[in-house]
Amino acid sequence: MTYLFVGAGQAGGAIVDAIFDHTDDSMLGLFESTDISTLGRPLVFNSTMRDLQNLSNVPVEDQYGVAEQHGLVQGTEPGFEEMVTGGFGRNPAAADEVMSDHASELQTIFGEKFDGGYETAYADDEGDEEEPAVDPGRSDTIQFAFLFLGLGGGTGCGIGPHLAREIKEFTDGRTKVVAVAVLPNTRSNADDETNAGRQAWNARYGLDRLEDEVDGIILVDNQRISYLNSAGGEFGEYNEYVATAIHDMVAGPMLSSVDASEVDGVDTPDIDVQDIVTSLSFGVGTDESRPGYGAIGRSVTMTRSLSGYLLPFVGKRDVDSAALSRLSASKQTVANADVEDAQKAISLIRAPSSNLGAGSYSVETGTVKEFLERSCGLNEVNLGVALSDRNLASVTTLLTYRREDLDRLEEIEAAADAYERETEELLA
Repeated sequence: MTYLFVGAGQAGGAIVDAIFDHTDDSMLGLFESTDISTLGRPLVFNSTMRDLQNLSNVPVEDQYGVAEQHGLVQGTEPGFEEMVTGGFGRNPAAADEVMSDHASELQTIFGEKFDGGYETAYADDEGDEEEPAVDPGRSDTIQFAFLFLGLGGGTGCGIGPHLAREIKEFTDGRTKVVAVAVLPNTRSNADDETNAGRQAWNARYGLDRLEDEVDGIILVDNQRISYLNSAGGEFGEYNEYVATAIHDMVAGPMLSSVDASEVDGVDTPDIDVQDIVTSLSFGVGTDESRPGYGAIGRSVTMTRSLSGYLLPFVGKRDVDSAALSRLSASKQTVANADVEDAQKAISLIRAPSSNLGAGSYSVETGTVKEFLERSCGLNEVNLGVALSDRNLASVTTLLTYRREDLDRLEEIEAAADAYERETEELLA
């Protein structure tokens, strides 16, 4: 079983790169030591050489350039720098057109990386062609895929839906695909309304097409950091925050599951990636299934004082489970989202085993679940618990909304409509 983490464009590639950063100083040590590369691998697609050169944790052989003349070019290809020189100038329709011409090449790439999805058709003894035979060792190669992309520019917005579609094609529809889509900041460009309007139009264009290809969408809103004077320099930290939350939610339950014998008398429920997909979808298992829109948030607190790091039997600190729950929800990655409008929620608690048993210093799982149940309209809440190898307790929460319940998306729709009208007037 393999998880696939695909980055499309500058924003998507940067987040994937951060997810595969396992250095101890990342996020000031807030990353757990669970290595997500044991679960899956990264792939990054971009049309700009400079963005690919900025990647530190994605191997060159897993980087691909998107070029109009040359198609999909692997980073190890001789002359790669000369072939991948362009970009799409914030024009996702142009990126869409180029990827449409070369989408079939993705099947070859996936086959090389993951040893294929299915065998080709074969002939029986009489020479008649029969149905393809499923290779049991290969049919489940990619069980889940996470597609990261920006919606304000050209490349990620334009090629993202193609990537999702071809991933599903590779495994005959068995792979569940979750998109992590970055919304542009459409307010900080008040002095350049045309640029902000264009980005809003791109975002709508991308979401409309993405909905048809994925099982759920997690939104990351750059407007959440637009109030900072140095917002341009904060993107790296914001990417790491998002990467940490995704890393925790995906890798935590798989690689740091709780041994019930270590936490007597306390319920420690499990979640997995399928639970995440279910929480991000509406109408699961029906013909009317559609992706929901999620916002993710993470809160952390120390379980020991500084003296407790030196002396193991002193310095234990109380954990305010209610405060962790509220903070996790308040840090969700969509601006102006009302928690009470959320339809579903899934949350992961991580803490050392000594903070998961009964006692005054323990995380109260019931408190976290009660907060989420009060917040969600459908009362559909899923809670998981995993171990932490640091003296930290964290709550990572994914809240799922319907598209029509997010004021931020309505704001983007309005800005896109205004841009479209202005463009039509100029052309007239």
